[in-house]
Amino acid sequence: MPFPPAPGETFDFIPHRELACEDLAKCVLTFPGLLWRTETALARIEFLNNHRVECLGDKTSLLLRSAEFRKTAVEEQDLPLVEAFIAALGQGGASGCVFRLRESQVWLKLRCWPLPGDPRFSVGYLIEVTDSAEAIKSIIEKDSELQLMIELAENPVLLVDFDSRMVMAQNAAAANLFRYSADEFRNLPFAALCHQDMRATMQRIANEILFHKKWEGKLAFRRRNSAPFTAEAALRFLVCKEKRLLRVSLTQVEGLAGTGEEDAACGPAHQELTETLLRRLSGRIEIQDILEVFLAAQLPSYSFDAVMFSDIHARKNKVFVYGLGEPFARMQAGETYSYEGTIAQSIERFKLDHLIVEDTLESIKAIDWALFIPKGIRSYFAKPFYRRGVLRAVLVLCSRRPGAFPAKGLSEYSCLFEPFDKAIEAWRAARRRSRSAS
Repeated sequence: MPFPPAPGETFDFIPHRELACEDLAKCVLTFPGLLWRTETALARIEFLNNHRVECLGDKTSLLLRSAEFRKTAVEEQDLPLVEAFIAALGQGGASGCVFRLRESQVWLKLRCWPLPGDPRFSVGYLIEVTDSAEAIKSIIEKDSELQLMIELAENPVLLVDFDSRMVMAQNAAAANLFRYSADEFRNLPFAALCHQDMRATMQRIANEILFHKKWEGKLAFRRRNSAPFTAEAALRFLVCKEKRLLRVSLTQVEGLAGTGEEDAACGPAHQELTETLLRRLSGRIEIQDILEVFLAAQLPSYSFDAVMFSDIHARKNKVFVYGLGEPFARMQAGETYSYEGTIAQSIERFKLDHLIVEDTLESIKAIDWALFIPKGIRSYFAKPFYRRGVLRAVLVLCSRRPGAFPAKGLSEYSCLFEPFDKAIEAWRAARRRSRSAS
């Protein structure tokens, strides 16, 4: 006799169940993978359970937090896939990938998606899929490893033969987007998917990728019915099975308007500090002298251990960093970093008025792990400054304590803004005069 469904239910319907908090917590804590939640605008990650991948142990969470650790832990051929996932995670989009760890037979899967009803957050997991990956490899007759690179991605992804420019593989999302069947995709030139106005651009991008191995930006495409559309494209140059490949990942990510926190004006109680700073900065045109004034100007309620100035040159993909304070004692003036993964890029991407990082150890920004964490910086407040609509400078107050810069302190932090802006303009003017004289 067949087992009957419960009253009011059918076997083709899964009813919604209300789980008690205790039961839900047990599900999360015993989930056979690492669960997390990210706050996109702040590039902050918090882990919901303590799962460990056996061969990584306590370093499991570093796969999501540290680019340097990923370089040593992830198989070199798979690293671009993981970095593309991290980029999508940083933008709050849905994504996924499967990859291998170095010097082991372990396959892992990453997946993330925006939290329904609250686009400020994304959730995701990291699980081991070694058994599944090996099974898939054994049943796919041709180019199984290539297909694994893309088939589990949530967003549209294509693999293109770099030399012939023919589409070699596509995932279900790409097939749905471009509206070609699997048979139609076979031997389809990549140019057939690009808008006709993109031909010269694509040739230029192909030349750049040979040297830089990656390219990101907005491109125009067309569907099977010639309907045009644009997408944010992330192109990665790969070598697999002695083939030169181009991985094309498409997303459409909209920037957030901000964090929802309102900037507070410098009140009368703090106006004296602003005026004192302006007087002390008068006539100072050397960046170290300027930073010394700010380091000495400790705020009434929120002290800091170091101060940093980032000179932004986004078009050149460069940020020149100047720091003062004991944590930056061994730092060279004007150290150069890539614009990608910096505080400035996060501020620009999400149109933030300011950025507060409560704990750098919970961050997924590359600059936090490359610059701040090695120097013992646990929290910071960053304020951008623009010239003619272009981000040119960022002031960063740094502390060795986590949570040193709460949002309620904006009225005090804002006392530094006008003096800093004017001091940096004086520094730039002096540099221009010096170059003209020489």
